Amino acid sequence: MTDLTVPKTILAQLGGESFVMASGATGLIGGADSLTFKLGRNPQRVTHVRVTLTSDGLYDMTFFTTGKGPQSHDGIHPEMLQEVFSVNTGLYRALRASA
Repeated sequence: MTDLTVPKTILAQLGGESFVMASGATGLIGGADSLTFKLGRNPQRVTHVRVTLTSDGLYDMTFFTTGKGPQSHDGIHPEMLQEVFSVNTGLYRALRASA
């Protein structure tokens, strides 16, 4: 059975349940070192996002868009996850991290 500590932490750093409601995220799948989810409508037409914890404690974010190759952003500090998400999806709502 997979330990869900990392995906739960990633979700909390993105904003927890408030993030899920504001982004329309569904189908959250937690892995040993990652969280992947599907997005609702957004200006950049991103369909899925994967956030992966790296060995140095930073995150890699990959944005998937239909008809385009994935766009990856590597070495993201935890406090920058929301900003990188917003810039890449066009969802600029005030998402606040749950402690």
